[in-house]
Formats: sequence, structure tokens, C-alpha cells
Amino acid sequence: MTSGNKVLGIIFPNMHDEAVKELTELRTSASIPFGGRYRLIDFTLSEFVAAGVSNVCLVVKRNYVSLMDHLGSGREYDLARKNGGLRIFPPFAESGMRSYKGKIEALNNILTFIDENGRDTVILADSGIVSCIDYKDVLEKHYEKGAQITAIYKTEKITTCSEKDNVTFEIGDDDRITGVYINENRGVVANNAMWAYVIDKKLLVELVHECYKKGFINFENDVLQKNTENLKIYGYSYTGYLSRIQSLKCYFDANMDLLDKRVMDSLFSRHPVYTKIRDDAPARYLRGSSVKNDIVADGCCIEGYVEHSVLFRGVKIGKGAIVTNCVLMQDAVVEDGAILENVICDKKAVITKDKRLIGDANHPVFVGKKEIV
Repeated sequence: MTSGNKVLGIIFPNMHDEAVKELTELRTSASIPFGGRYRLIDFTLSEFVAAGVSNVCLVVKRNYVSLMDHLGSGREYDLARKNGGLRIFPPFAESGMRSYKGKIEALNNILTFIDENGRDTVILADSGIVSCIDYKDVLEKHYEKGAQITAIYKTEKITTCSEKDNVTFEIGDDDRITGVYINENRGVVANNAMWAYVIDKKLLVELVHECYKKGFINFENDVLQKNTENLKIYGYSYTGYLSRIQSLKCYFDANMDLLDKRVMDSLFSRHPVYTKIRDDAPARYLRGSSVKNDIVADGCCIEGYVEHSVLFRGVKIGKGAIVTNCVLMQDAVVEDGAILENVICDKKAVITKDKRLIGDANHPVFVGKKEIV
């Protein structure tokens, strides 16, 4: 088995921006806040770090200021290193780089870096999912089978959260992928790709070079689908918790999932999930407050009633306010007497006194960043 320090991890932070436009107007999908104190990128980075992958780069496209602020030097993830560590490649950072549409273009932008990196194996991963992948096991299976590409998938029913641009696999003997299908119908149980792949570095460089010359931009369509017979492509079945952030409702549901202890155990028991530290005081629960089955982060101040909700750092709930089935991001304020149900508030949003916002679990109300309603 090759150790994690022989592996280069590449993350595509912008691949799912269009799926959740409400949350990505000013940020990448990778930097969408999640679960009270995290960003989506934290789960992918923590998976890499847990497998010993200490050389990681992000190929960003736009709206990456908040992502850079969150990641900093990579110190929180033990990726602030002289050799390897965390690198961020913005568009136009070097001569010949451009904004990209698909993974092939993104990889072509940094092809020289990949080729000269000194690692033997590459992990390609999007950051539009919440999962707990054991990349040590994935890499071990990859090497044991002599695979050229290993694609991680979950056998699941295609739903509204997985039907958009889904990629599914037909799995043959010994986990060999014999077919790749694009946009399987909703309701079908299928081996659904998780947008995460392990690939031999030399092969990746060759494939990207050839595809780019021909004007191909999509890794799944133009590499996987066209090479099931020519290349040794294997599948790796993931059986843990998975949430795909492919719409505002999917985001809402994924946060609500965390209120189930079984989901929390599945996500956080295998390895730590690292994130940026913010030195807040513990949450304060003032006289007359009541909380039931919530996630309440540090720095919150609660005077009202909160049930089945996720409160990020620094959220304030006023006296007599009622908050039910809500996701309130960092420093959001709910003033006295306001009533919220099935609502998502972005950072620093303000719900004014006695305001009433009632959404539906299938169509949560969204209040934008710094918006006052």
C-alpha cells in the first residue's frame, strides 16, 4: 500500500455553484456554512487529512474570497507545511490559466503542477457533498486491484437531491465498472457517483492532455464513459451517511439530519472534522429561554424558544421569539417576538421585531446575507 504522502488531493470548490444559487451568490459551494460551525470544504479536507494526504490543492473559479479566509494557511487542518500542504489556484494566477467549465479544463490549467508534483496518485473530489469517506481504505483497494481509476459511489435511490447531473455505474465482476450512465431517472435505485475518484497520476496527465486537445471538458462523460473497456476502472461502494447539496431544500434537509444522533455518529465518529476556530464565549441561555433538540454553537444568546433548529456561532434569539425547524447562520439576529418556521437565514441576516416567516419543509423561506426583513 502507498502511503497518503504519495498522494495529491485536488478539490474543485465551484462545481456545484449553480445548484444552490441562493447560497453561492457571494461564495463557492465549498464554503457554504453547514452544521453550526463548519463549511462543506471541511468534510472533504478532513477526509484527506485522515488518510494522510498532506498535499492538497484547490482549483477555484470565482467567489473564492470567503473560502480563502476560511482556510487561511491550512493550519487548522495541519496543512501549513514547507513541503506540500494546502495550495489554492485561482483563475489567471499563472500564464495560460483561465476560468473553467469542467474538470478537464480545470486540470489542464494546473497540468504542469500535477506532472511535476512528485506524487504517484491523485484524488479528484468535488465539495458539494457531506460524507465521511475512508480514503485509506479506498486507496488500499485501489492498489490491491491494480486499478487505474477508482470511482466512489453509493447505491441509493435517485431523488431530487441526486437527480441533477447524476452519474451512475454498472458494476460487473470484482467491482469492475462496465458502464457509465448520465442522468438516470428519479426513483431508480442505482450506483450513484459521489464525484470522487482515485487515479494514477501519469494516466491523468495523459488523459487531460488528450481530452483538452479535442475540446472535451467533462471528466465523467469524456473520460469514464468512453474508457470502461480500455482502462481498468473499478468502483468503491460507500455505505456511510451521504448528503448531496444540490438545492436549497437538500441543504435544509442535510442540516436537519444532523439533529439525529445516528447521523452525527456516522459523520463524526470515524475521524475529526476540522474547521476554522473562532474564539467565542459559550452559548448563553437567558431567563425565559427554552431549547429542544437543537444544535447551538458558541457565542449564541437565546432569550426565546428554539426547537429542532441549527444555530451557528453568534446567533441571537430575542425575548419571546419562536424558532422552529430553522437554519440560522453566523451572527443572524431574530428580534423580540418574531416567529420563524422552516426558514434559512444567511450570515448576519436580521429578522425584525414581531416578524412572522412561515415556510414549508419542502420549500423553506430563505433570507439572504445581511438582509433585514
